[in-house]
Order: sequence, then C-alpha cells, then structure tokens
Amino acid sequence: MKDIKLLDDTLLDLLRMPEAQRNSEVISSSLHLAASAAGLRLGQATDLQLQHMQLEGAVARLTEALGEGFTHRTILRLGPNLSGIELFAYIEAIGKADEIRFTGFGSTAQGVLSQLNQAIAAFGINTGHAKPKARHPNKNPLRMLPREARRA
Repeated sequence: MKDIKLLDDTLLDLLRMPEAQRNSEVISSSLHLAASAAGLRLGQATDLQLQHMQLEGAVARLTEALGEGFTHRTILRLGPNLSGIELFAYIEAIGKADEIRFTGFGSTAQGVLSQLNQAIAAFGINTGHAKPKARHPNKNPLRMLPREARRA
C-alpha cells in the first residue's frame, strides 16, 4: 500500500529542515516514515518510534481506566516548526471534546504520560486504584495462634 502524499510531504519536510535541526534521530525517523509510506519494509524501529509505541500502549491503558466514554490519540510529529521532534497525545470525552480534553507533549513517552496524568488529576478524576492501608507491625494475624502445637 502506498501513500504518495505522505511520502512526498515527509521527504520535502526533511529536505527543507534547517541543517542545525537535522540529527540522526530526525533523519532516521523521517526515512522510516517515508519507507512505510512507500510500502517498503525496513529493519528495526528507531528509538523515537519505540517511544511512540510505548506512549500508545500507555495512553490506551489510561483511556481504558477512564471508562468507555473516552477516546485517545497519539501522534509523532517531525518538522522544522516543532523544534524538531515531538510526541503528542490527547484523551478526550466522546461527544464532549470541547469540554473535556487532556493533552501532553514532549520528547519522551514518560514525560507525555506524566503531563496527561497531571491534567487528569487536576480535573479531579481518579484513575489509580486505592492504595492498601499499611499494616500495623503488631497486627500480624499469626499472633493469635497458640505458640505450641495441640496434642492429639
């Protein structure tokens, strides 16, 4: 399957990018994206692509924790106007996207996920499980057993 428009746009963006912003990660990611658009299969994924896949999985789990009323999207953006590379993700309420939308962006999956969690917590939604109470050191249930075994 070929996506000629994506192939052209990716290669042109890479060529137009100022030399100072081109690094090995940007070039590699752009070439992998262009190869995918051309229907080619290359070797292993780049670090940035792996970060994007990690982010997708983490955001999908976070969206599931919020419930069925939410949807998500993760985006890997490359280009000169974005200061190079950027991972972006958002979670929004289905049918209420204008009212409830949580966003995060950055260069690592952990950073983006952290921003999403902060935005969700600021809105007042609890996504985590309740933490179990710490056990009191002298409340061991085994202390109620007899110290010696019963004789038959």
